[in-house]
Amino acid sequence: MKKNWFLGILIIILISWIVNIIYFELHQLEEPVILDAYIDIPASENTIFSLFYLTNSSEVVELESLIADGYTYSNEQNFFPWFGDVTAQSYRQEFTHQYLKQASFTFDDESLKQVLKGFQANELYARFTNGQVVSVQLEKLNFRTPHNEQNFISSKAGFGSNQGIEGNLLEASETVRMDAIALPDSLLNHVDLKVQLLSDTSSVEAKVDKLASMNWEDIAAPLYDDIEWPLEIQKGDSVGLIFQIKDSDSYIDIVNDWSGITESGETFTHTFPLLIEPNLSKQDVVDIVQKARGE
Repeated sequence: MKKNWFLGILIIILISWIVNIIYFELHQLEEPVILDAYIDIPASENTIFSLFYLTNSSEVVELESLIADGYTYSNEQNFFPWFGDVTAQSYRQEFTHQYLKQASFTFDDESLKQVLKGFQANELYARFTNGQVVSVQLEKLNFRTPHNEQNFISSKAGFGSNQGIEGNLLEASETVRMDAIALPDSLLNHVDLKVQLLSDTSSVEAKVDKLASMNWEDIAAPLYDDIEWPLEIQKGDSVGLIFQIKDSDSYIDIVNDWSGITESGETFTHTFPLLIEPNLSKQDVVDIVQKARGE
């Protein structure tokens, strides 16, 4: 009887061990996953852009370099993948089985000559510290020549909130009429945009605090495609460009052009940035892992 009891315990332990191994393996990536990104920025001296990626938390793997058109660019984020120490990793978010990490790259004067020719998505590869090389497929990666701006409107502040809102507050130095904002259709899969005129005399800080504390539904401003363009902004007035983030698993880094004309008939283009970094939920990670595993 004791022998059968002891054998039963061993069988239960063995089954639990096998189940735990299977469970663990089902949550592991075979190779790091580069998150989708929408990057469209001017290229100037020391242009910086980032990539975000997932690795298994049980192993030390860092993005070492990016290979583009035969050129190699090193990741400038600090990481310490020595001796296989799983605690010595650089990460932005920690999950049960994965880490979300960030890699950053800077283009100097020489590399910019190549960058401005443009990259093709299928010509980008990421090399990792474990020797794996992964093809990088991004929604958009575009570097363009910057143009000179005249400060008829200027950016006063950027703001964000834990409500999934990002925004810019602009102020007109003289009365201008602004053309319709052109946002690419693919970008609209990620964000909504409201445009709010602010003619009150409160401080920039007060205006930003008010916008950043509001829920999207409570912001009394039209969606940008519901506005009757052109939009007139009086001298000294402000305008808020308020974005709502629709998803949290993509990286967006754009500088968008906005054209207008002054009262004296001078045309100009203002650029405003939008930077949204991934903020993954546990379910986001599960979905990404399952997709990468073909499940």
